[in-house]
Amino acid sequence: MQRLFLGVSPTEQQVNQLSDIQSLLTTVGHKGYGRPVNRNNFHMTIAFLGQTDNASLALLIKAIDAIACTSGWKKFSITLDKLTLWRKPQVLCLSAPSLTQVSLNPELYYTVEHCQKIIHSIQSKSVPSRSTYNGAEQPTKPHLHFTPHITLLRKAKLLPEKNLIQMGLAAITLNPSQMHLYRSVSGERGVEYHILHSWPLV
Repeated sequence: MQRLFLGVSPTEQQVNQLSDIQSLLTTVGHKGYGRPVNRNNFHMTIAFLGQTDNASLALLIKAIDAIACTSGWKKFSITLDKLTLWRKPQVLCLSAPSLTQVSLNPELYYTVEHCQKIIHSIQSKSVPSRSTYNGAEQPTKPHLHFTPHITLLRKAKLLPEKNLIQMGLAAITLNPSQMHLYRSVSGERGVEYHILHSWPLV
């Protein structure tokens, strides 16, 4: 079994920007904001699979390949401009407004919804067909609620009183060219995210 998720990565310049935000929040006078995430783990999750066996992994790759070879996975752009605290998981993120309807960001909505549909189909043991994703059939999930975000700190309990602009920091706009399948691996150095497979966004 492998713990898997689909997502996209920031550029190296954006990784540096995210690290700068972490550094500012963890300096003296900002204690309580949490433990910084390893910069090598920065990513924006598209869809989470959780513990996955090899048979389900093979089905996942086959289904995502099917879209890549027909309609293609849509390239999207998303701006993360707000520091957000999720109190229950104690996570401080850089986020965008929640994606609740397709008109807010059609390309990203398409990607998230189709990934979630594939995962749901595999986990319910109903393998999606190629026709489901080439326009013959439309996704049937009744509602999508997705908040684009990159986690900055864990074990966080406080939300900064100032926004990014007031802190002298810039928003980050992701324009990824690939979607990745990540594996979460726990080791002596903590959790690491390894890319197992990638697909172009076109």
